[in-house]
Amino acid sequence: MKNYIFITLLLVGLTTSVVAQNDTNPWKITTGTNAVNLMMEGKDRETQISPNFSYLEISRYVGSGFSLDLSGTINNLTRESGADNIYFGVNLGASLTSREIIDLGNFEPTLHAGLGLVDIEGDDFITSYVGAGLNYWFNDAFALSIKTSYKPIAKEVNNLLLDGNYSHSNHLQHTAGLSFAFGDGDKDRDGVKDSEDACPDVAGLESLNGCPDDDGDGIKNSDDDCPLTAGLAALNGCPDADNDGIKDSEDACPNVAGVAALSGCPDADGDGVTDADDACPNAAGSKELNGCPDADGDSVADKDDKCPAVPGPASNNGCPEYPLSMLADYDINFDLEKYNIDSQDVQRLSTVLKVLLANSDANISIEGHADNTGEESYNNPLSKNRSKSIKDYLVNLGIDENRLSTKAFGEAMPKASNDTEEGRAINRRVEFKVVN
Repeated sequence: MKNYIFITLLLVGLTTSVVAQNDTNPWKITTGTNAVNLMMEGKDRETQISPNFSYLEISRYVGSGFSLDLSGTINNLTRESGADNIYFGVNLGASLTSREIIDLGNFEPTLHAGLGLVDIEGDDFITSYVGAGLNYWFNDAFALSIKTSYKPIAKEVNNLLLDGNYSHSNHLQHTAGLSFAFGDGDKDRDGVKDSEDACPDVAGLESLNGCPDDDGDGIKNSDDDCPLTAGLAALNGCPDADNDGIKDSEDACPNVAGVAALSGCPDADGDGVTDADDACPNAAGSKELNGCPDADGDSVADKDDKCPAVPGPASNNGCPEYPLSMLADYDINFDLEKYNIDSQDVQRLSTVLKVLLANSDANISIEGHADNTGEESYNNPLSKNRSKSIKDYLVNLGIDENRLSTKAFGEAMPKASNDTEEGRAINRRVEFKVVN
């Protein structure tokens, strides 16, 4: 038997993990032996040891270092006359471990107190007890436990044991045994057994396998990127106030739905520029122009471009460098008695068109002239037809007709001498004059 006990203690001591009785292993059974140390007035103390398994204790851990204890002991007390008396004791009390105050490793001092019932040869006596003990834990389940309890009892016990009448009698009771802690406890007291609790050290919810969910969004804190603010599972527990699929903590515009590429900010025209930074939020444009379009590609936003359909430098408001003064060099000449536009005229009129487009605020007078060939009554309508044909041509090319007016001077305002053929060819013309 001694060898068996030695081997058992050796095996349970091979591990260094020491947890002891706690919420995880709330139950503890201790079995061993006990000794009674009589403290009789006028007599030497006597210690009477029961060598057999004469001590059994069941303990339940209740938290904060406290346990409730129920124990029973049996011993054989020898009277002065030599007669033996069976001593039987039952104790109900509480014990406090030092582990909640200080961790001493394998050693665990304890204090205990309670009430008890002592039976000696059929006579029952109520007693109280206080004491101290020490547990040495080999691992998280097995320990060597010793206790000493002081028990004051009534004088009738003294009379029974000594066959005399003494004023009082008390005794010490010592116990020693092997303790075994066990049970599927609930360390965090959340109602989920530790064996089923994914978070056994922190109180949580049964629906989350015992794990906490501080913000109540159904996502346990360990998986929740925003554990203190209710959010969505798709965003790892983080909120999304504008429902754009971007968590508020990463959303530069958390209250307005936007796109991920712009950190959650809106882009109504889809040009990659946030509405807040877009000078033209309803028309797709380029980032270089703050989100505004540039139809002619001249790097001048259409809203600032006075010639949005014709490329031009910003220094000229987006218009090509075609000053109005150029019109003085672009008279359109006609053959004798003609007002139709030939191919040579088309080339010159293309430049006139560019000048008009580049100066979109300018109004132009188209003035027709004739040489002195023929009668005045013929030359006046001819010069009118010449100015009208030029106007119609420019209007067909997109120039607003309200910008163009016509005049006819006939032969009244020659530009050169009508005495030569060369001079008369110059006088058969249309001139462009700026009128504003």
